[in-house]
Amino acid sequence: MKMTFLPLFFFLACFPSMAQVKWQPSPQHQQGLPATVKVFVTTDSLDGKPFKAYYLEADLKDSKLEVLTRVGNGKRYTPQQYYEQETGNVLAVVNTTFFSFADNRNLNLVIQDGKVLAPQASVRRKNPKGTDTLTYYPTTGAIGFFRNRTADVAWAYNVGKKKKTMELASPYDADANGQPAPEPSKRTVKDIKRWKPQTAVGGGPVLVQNGKAHITAEEEMRGGASFRGPNPRTVIGYTPDNKLIILMVEGRNKGIAEGASLDQLAKLMVDLGCREALNLDGGGSSALYVKGKDTIKPSDKEGQRPVPAVLVLKYRE
Repeated sequence: MKMTFLPLFFFLACFPSMAQVKWQPSPQHQQGLPATVKVFVTTDSLDGKPFKAYYLEADLKDSKLEVLTRVGNGKRYTPQQYYEQETGNVLAVVNTTFFSFADNRNLNLVIQDGKVLAPQASVRRKNPKGTDTLTYYPTTGAIGFFRNRTADVAWAYNVGKKKKTMELASPYDADANGQPAPEPSKRTVKDIKRWKPQTAVGGGPVLVQNGKAHITAEEEMRGGASFRGPNPRTVIGYTPDNKLIILMVEGRNKGIAEGASLDQLAKLMVDLGCREALNLDGGGSSALYVKGKDTIKPSDKEGQRPVPAVLVLKYRE
């Protein structure tokens, strides 16, 4: 058989998504940060579309670095307002959980100092086979930070009166017949164990596992074309050498930054070397505030959206 060899540029032209975006240091955001925390920016196109994004890299092994959560206790504040409420050397504030606009309630897990500030919320939906309204217990992803200065992405859920946080081996959702999943327990779920981070925030879906793209949107009840498609995004992950990665993607800014899909996000985080990565609330909520400066342009016309929970990076003097 005669072999035909095609030049390299042919393959690159056919598979543009294989190319990695190029990142550059962001000097305006680097001012005042310790050497173990860095901010990068890109304005490369993403699969032929206008694209703009930032990522913050922080070395979790730095003993002076603190990763904290803050909640609004029934109120919502912008990341800038959370920043201004803090004392000490605040490095950055980023939005985290999905939430209810009706009552400002966090819909995902929030933990600080080992205590559950917000449990994973249940969801009430109509039974697809009838008119009854059923309570579902979707288990969505969370990222936790531990005393030994490591991180972990897990499917977490709170059980019992004391809201003990448990880690599941896989997402736990309604069964194939549309029946609601019971509240996870050792009786209803296999491979359930305690999960004891000092700090944690939830979101979903999980995007990267074991260094490879593995998106669990449907399992975490976060499917649908509009959700999976291009949007402003907030993503968090960590590398094998314990570097925290916070990716912030600008979107809904026509001709300048059109956002990223879940598939594109997963690839971006893999390219940044993440072992695991988790999608957080995006859209108008996406905001990364670094040393008194915005990174992306928020997609809400009013600017940063008030949110009920954030992740805060501080540095002990």
